Amino acid sequence: MDKRLRRAGFVEKHFHTGDVILNYVAGPANGSPLVFLHGQSATWEEYTFLMPLLCDRFQVFAVTLRGHGNSSWTPGHYTFNRLGADMTAFLRQVVGQPAIVAGNSSGGVLTAWLAANAPEWVSAIVLEDPPLFRCDAANIRGTWVYDTWLAFTRAAVAGGGGFARLFLEHIVPNVNRSGGVTAARLPPKPLLALTGLLIAWQQVFRPGKAVILPFLPPRSRIMIRGMSQFDGNFARAFIEGTAGENFDHAQTLARITQPVLFLHARHHMRDGRLMGALDDADAARAAALVRGPWTSVRMDCGHAIPLLAPEQEAREITDWVQGMSARTPTRP
Repeated sequence: MDKRLRRAGFVEKHFHTGDVILNYVAGPANGSPLVFLHGQSATWEEYTFLMPLLCDRFQVFAVTLRGHGNSSWTPGHYTFNRLGADMTAFLRQVVGQPAIVAGNSSGGVLTAWLAANAPEWVSAIVLEDPPLFRCDAANIRGTWVYDTWLAFTRAAVAGGGGFARLFLEHIVPNVNRSGGVTAARLPPKPLLALTGLLIAWQQVFRPGKAVILPFLPPRSRIMIRGMSQFDGNFARAFIEGTAGENFDHAQTLARITQPVLFLHARHHMRDGRLMGALDDADAARAAALVRGPWTSVRMDCGHAIPLLAPEQEAREITDWVQGMSARTPTRP
C-alpha cells in the first residue's frame, strides 16, 4: 500500500461474500461512506491518489472486483449481475449503511447497476466515464477498447505469450495512438525492451504475482500492476457478450432515482470507431433516462479519471456533496 494511504489511516482487508473473496481498503470513519469501484484491468490502487484527498470528509472504501488483483478469479462467471451481487453483499455487510458509490469505466456501469438494483444501500452515485451503451455485445466492436480486451483474452490462454507479449505488441503501440484517452505513460524507448524482459522474467519466476517495476512513474506502476493481475477471461465476457446477460443499460438507468455526478473524460472518433468510453450523444441519452438529479462535468483528462485527475475529481465530488447537503432540508 502507498505510504500516503498508510499515513492517512487506510488498512487493507479481505471480505468473503459467501461466493468470492474481495480485496479492499478502508479509511478511518471520518464521515459518511464513499465506495470506489475501479475500471477493467485495474484494482483498488486506481484510487491511490484520490482517496487521501477525501478521507477527512468521508469514510472511504475502494474494492477490487472479482477477476482482478487479489480478489477471487472465477473464469466463466463474470457478469454484471454477479458483480452486482458481490457489491451488494459488501455494502450490506461491510459498509452497513447507504453509501455514495463511485465507479470508473465498467466499474461505473456496475455503479449504475447498484443504484437501480440495490437502492437501499446507495444514496448517490458518481459515474467516472462509464461506457454506457458501448460495452454491450451490440456496440463494443465499434470502440477501440474492443481490440484491447481481445488482446487480453489471447494473453489468458496457454501459448498466448502472457502479459509480456501483450505489453510489447499491444499496449505500447496503442498508447501513442490513443490521443490522450488512455492513462498510460510509456517509459523512454531505451527502457521499453528492458521493461518487456523484466515483465517476462517476473511472470516466469513469480507466477500469479503482480509485476513490480519500481523504476516507472507511480501511475504507470499502478497500471502495470493492475493489468498484470487481470484475468483475461473477464475481458472475454465482454468480447462474447456474456457480461451483459439479463442486464439492459437503458432499463437500468431509467430506474435510478438517486443524485448522479457524471464525469466525462476525453473521447474522439478514429477511423470510424470511438476512442474513449462514450460520446456526447451517449451521455445525453443517459442523462435523459435517469430520474434523479443529474450533474455533468467535462474532465480534461484521459479515461482513468481518478488516476489522472485526482485533485479535480476530489473538488468535484466535495462541491457536489456540499450542494446536495445545502438543498436537503434539515429537521427542526
